[in-house]
Amino acid sequence: MTLVDLSFRDSIAIVRLDRPDRLNALSDELLADFETALDRIDTESSCRAIVVTGSGRAFCVGADLPEVLNRLDGDPETILAFVRRAGNAFSRLENSPRPVVAAVNGHAVAGGFELVLAADVVVAAEGALLGDGHVRYGMLPGGGGAVRIERKLPPNAARRLLLTGDLEPAERFRDWGLIEEVVPAPHLLDAALALARRFTAHSALALAEVKRVANAARDLPTADALALEFKTFAAYLESPDLREGLTAFRERKRPAED
Repeated sequence: MTLVDLSFRDSIAIVRLDRPDRLNALSDELLADFETALDRIDTESSCRAIVVTGSGRAFCVGADLPEVLNRLDGDPETILAFVRRAGNAFSRLENSPRPVVAAVNGHAVAGGFELVLAADVVVAAEGALLGDGHVRYGMLPGGGGAVRIERKLPPNAARRLLLTGDLEPAERFRDWGLIEEVVPAPHLLDAALALARRFTAHSALALAEVKRVANAARDLPTADALALEFKTFAAYLESPDLREGLTAFRERKRPAED
């Protein structure tokens, strides 16, 4: 039985964490299934965007704490391996050439919040609560949360969330700019798919390259980031995608989607 359900709707992959009895808490088995889903997506050339969501009442409440305590009582090194595995999975999603939409159907806490932060765009259901939450359990982020939250939220809000462990409603994160839209729960997946379809209407190569440059440039000095952007643009001039897009614009028609 898989703990991550993967389905395709047209050219969009829907990755659904499917451990509702544990509020989609992260375990080795769930992470393995998540990695398998990403592997499958990488083999699907027709897949143009990814939607990540959860089953049941929660998006993901982070690591399975009883499992973490068992590891702490046994071999603490396995905790490091687990956190590294989760962080690598989140980074893999962030660095995917495909745009990623997180559809937050309920609580997104700790590792679940780190998963949200790895998405390109976020939509959420009314009533969803989000936050880092690690300090509430005497823990620290290890899957990228402390880094990405500072880059994606206003500084004061990010630091307060890290230091208090507070959970905030989706509407607050919309005001902060992390969440694009908050919708009634029954309409969440439709809203996420509608947003994903906006991405699939554009050149897959252009989307992959702009994601790559934006991700890489974040960690570079301004001069180096600008040089990377120009170098990428210069290489893209050789792409048929650019010529097709400009021709379509000139002729007032849509370019081909592949």
